[in-house]
Amino acid sequence: MLVASVSSSKGGSGKSTTSINLGVALNRLGRDVCVVDANLSTPYLSMYLGAPSVPVTLHHVLRGEARIHEAIYQHESGTKVIPGSLSMRDVGSCNLEDLGKHINKIGSDVVILDGAPGLDQEALASIKMADEVLVVTTPELPAVASSLKTIRAAQQYKKAVTGVVLTRAGHDLDLKMRNIQTILEHPVIGVVPEDPFIKQALVKREPVVYAYPNSPSGEAYQRLAAYLTGLDEFQHASHDPQRPERPGQVSKFFNWALGK
Repeated sequence: MLVASVSSSKGGSGKSTTSINLGVALNRLGRDVCVVDANLSTPYLSMYLGAPSVPVTLHHVLRGEARIHEAIYQHESGTKVIPGSLSMRDVGSCNLEDLGKHINKIGSDVVILDGAPGLDQEALASIKMADEVLVVTTPELPAVASSLKTIRAAQQYKKAVTGVVLTRAGHDLDLKMRNIQTILEHPVIGVVPEDPFIKQALVKREPVVYAYPNSPSGEAYQRLAAYLTGLDEFQHASHDPQRPERPGQVSKFFNWALGK
């Protein structure tokens, strides 16, 4: 089993959008994937799926009131999700580090932790529990510079940084990819364009990969999943906004393929 933290230094970067859509895209490739809402303070992942209120959440598990398998729900795509509680009564009632006692019981090939933004104790707990860290950022200088702190934190805990995913990309004033890679010292492995289909999918309470798989953003997430699982190419891409080149010295991430 591979545990991956999708992390971002700033809110609004598209971290949760990336977590759930990458999960669905990996599931489309045959992987058993579970996405965990590891943002205990503001757990909005379930709202992306049209199920803001469920009977058992991660908060119940962390308080010892339920077992981890009781908090697993399956989306129509086949992707599994462990949501958090939206109740204000549950804010501050749990410690995310306790998830480490349960995470091996999830039983999926890939577990994606949708971590809290920033570098507070909750955000760092997600990184510390992971085998690999995927950094999500928008292509503006303040966001990219802040993402370097996330990378340094992952390195401090001796976690592999899988790479960088750029979201809301495609504007003329975006930082150039080569500059972003120079600043962050890691390859950009995915570029998700600014895309109205993401908002349309959110209105439908569905991941864009599931609701609009042929949209620019839907295909971008599927290309990212294909890359992470070691496939040579995503074959059905008709949109190709600033596709990142595969860095010659970076190997394919077979951990994502094999769930190790």
